[in-house]
Amino acid sequence: MKSRIPSAALTAILILNLCACGSTLNTGGPDIGVLYGTIQTALFPLGIDINGEYVSALRASGARVVRIYVSESPATVTEKLNSAEGILIPGGLDISPTRYGVLPDPKLGPVDAALDDLEFLVMRYSDQKGLPVLGICRGCQMLNVYYGGTLFQDIPTRYPKGTMVPHRKNRDLVVISMPQKCMHRISVARESRLHRLLNRDAIAVNSYHHQGAERVAPGLIVSARSADGFVEALELPGDRFVLGLQFHPEKMLQEAPSFRRVFHEFVNASAAWGDAQKAVP
Repeated sequence: MKSRIPSAALTAILILNLCACGSTLNTGGPDIGVLYGTIQTALFPLGIDINGEYVSALRASGARVVRIYVSESPATVTEKLNSAEGILIPGGLDISPTRYGVLPDPKLGPVDAALDDLEFLVMRYSDQKGLPVLGICRGCQMLNVYYGGTLFQDIPTRYPKGTMVPHRKNRDLVVISMPQKCMHRISVARESRLHRLLNRDAIAVNSYHHQGAERVAPGLIVSARSADGFVEALELPGDRFVLGLQFHPEKMLQEAPSFRRVFHEFVNASAAWGDAQKAVP
């Protein structure tokens, strides 16, 4: 299945420049792999880093970033994965519903099937090695799909309580409808990793998504929900750091500094994983 990405999407992103471009300098610390989809890969050589805010948040926590592009050969991807001590799966286009065994909904947005393939490959590698993983927005949805869950393909039309909480606002342009930030509160499960990181029972988060977890995958636990019951965070129980956030903490580090702990803990977990590997004779 080919990636279904309209040229209008590329045009709108170029015009609006809705991204934060990261520095080209690396810091010390663990190597974190960040995945780049078809659009992200195409725009990066033009000086537009759609994943720039993730990169900046990781570097602020002491990590070095390894960009893994969807256009790279399997050998190159494997080489980069072999150097990675953690994986961040960022936001992006919709996940193809063929990945969770259903037909496309009329409200399904553009998909990036090549990125789906890359993310499944990376998740299999991460599971085999026990790598820490942080999934954000689409990345949270991918964790659920990879482990056997399903998605609402369009929250406003498919989620039974879709009108209670604003999960996404759109700005209609001539060539494309672009998501705009909206805010709502979430409740954080007391015994979850996310609660330990934030030390909060409830917190306001941003929201840009029109998809999200429907059936939660076996083995994952829900660590946060919005007032309408929608899944806002997922995680694997246990010592391994595997956390999915439906919102974008990298965009809230100034207004809500507590979200810096998410990146700090993820980077620390990645460093600890790397140290443990080096200690093996």
